Amino acid sequence: MSTDNSNTSRKKGGRPKANAVSRKSKTIGVCFSEPELYAIRHRAAKANLPVSVYCHDAILSGVIKEPLKKEELEVLRSLSNMGNNLNQLTKIAKFLTAKRLENEAENLFNQIQTIINKLSDDWKNSKRKKL
Repeated sequence: MSTDNSNTSRKKGGRPKANAVSRKSKTIGVCFSEPELYAIRHRAAKANLPVSVYCHDAILSGVIKEPLKKEELEVLRSLSNMGNNLNQLTKIAKFLTAKRLENEAENLFNQIQTIINKLSDDWKNSKRKKL
């Protein structure tokens, strides 16, 4: 009978069971293409995390916003084009007269300023929501 008492008073070995709230027992299947999977593995390695932990954290803490509207993309594209024009203008500045260079630069500056103001107003008043 002394053996029964010693078995019941002895601590059980092993890891204690997790409570129902913190237990991760549900899974979701997600499919990736080869390049996507390679990119995820690369990002997980850079973060020094296993792929499953990286994906778990990215899903729970990631922020997904509504995509840009077509008009906003067009405005950004035209701003990029103007930036290219400005770059070309600086490259050929040594060949232009000072007055012509000033006129070209002022015209381009005004166009860029108009677009920046439009974007700023659109984004301040935008009702874009986080998904």
